[in-house]
Amino acid sequence: MSSTTQMRPLRRTATRLVAIGAMTALAAGLSACATRGDSASTDDSKGREVKQIAIVAPETEADHGWNAQGLAGVKEAADSLGIKADINDNVGYDNTQTILTQVAKKGNDLVIAHASGFSTAADRANASTGVPMLAVTNEKAMVKGKVGVITFEAQQGAYLAGIAAAMTTKTKTVGIVSSADDINWYTMSGGFVQGVRSVDPSIKIVVAYIGSAGYADSAGGKKVASQVIAAGADVIIGFGDGATVGYVAAVEEAATPVKYIATIGSVDELVKDKSTILTTVSWNFGKTIEKAVKDVEAGTFAQDFYTLDVPNGGISLTDTDNMTAEIDAAVETAKKGIEDGSITVEKTKTKKEFDAFYDQK
Repeated sequence: MSSTTQMRPLRRTATRLVAIGAMTALAAGLSACATRGDSASTDDSKGREVKQIAIVAPETEADHGWNAQGLAGVKEAADSLGIKADINDNVGYDNTQTILTQVAKKGNDLVIAHASGFSTAADRANASTGVPMLAVTNEKAMVKGKVGVITFEAQQGAYLAGIAAAMTTKTKTVGIVSSADDINWYTMSGGFVQGVRSVDPSIKIVVAYIGSAGYADSAGGKKVASQVIAAGADVIIGFGDGATVGYVAAVEEAATPVKYIATIGSVDELVKDKSTILTTVSWNFGKTIEKAVKDVEAGTFAQDFYTLDVPNGGISLTDTDNMTAEIDAAVETAKKGIEDGSITVEKTKTKKEFDAFYDQK
């Protein structure tokens, strides 16, 4: 899920003069043009029937987060539309252009490239196959009619989680643990801080990172979560993918009670005691992918971003038995404020932006 942005190369198709007699040769020869892609390109403005969609994900659904929710979203959309889903997970981060191209050629009519680091590869795979690609996070990757992009207003959901954390903590200290240098993690971290401070600005917020790309590092996750707990945090929000396994282990093994806030996907299968899970900032891809499929068929694909946010239900806060009636009411009030625009949650996309915001008192 790295947020690397690369410049898209310019491609030109070869043109040729077709001689059909002296007069017609002049007319035909002047029709030469330069277009993106090769002979596989199609007129996407006319739309195409979608019978099968695919997802290419770097890890498996065992991460209980990014990959799990992406896979679930594709299956949900396919079931809703009555089409086939082609699941290609655990592909890693190498040779993605080759993998995306191969998947596109397996009879798929839309391919979801489920990591922001896949966006350049998605563009090139589309250029060589003509199959629409749906990338994630990297807004610069969008090519109208060809490469769509799913974007996230995840700071909105994290803001709601910050309210829940602030109203739950007894030590007046909460924690953020993060696995990687990732735009989505910084975005949610910023939203969480804003939510906490909207309830009580005096609450201490402790932040710890595994490293630049520790998405699947469960041992590192356990280490940083333990450090945050040792600093006094009794509520922790975790951004991790596979590192989540370590976060949950540290919470459950803590000497004093600690509540955990999951992100993107549920961790219910990981925990022995569900009383440790306060809530989850859930990302729901199904409806967004379904809209992208319908746009492909209508010839309106990738005219704008496909966004997950609180107002459209793409980002939500899960209710649990550990959320009191008072917390539920406060979260609902904030949710309505986000929906009607009376509450704006600032978006921090980089560590520099987050650090500057976090240091504000």
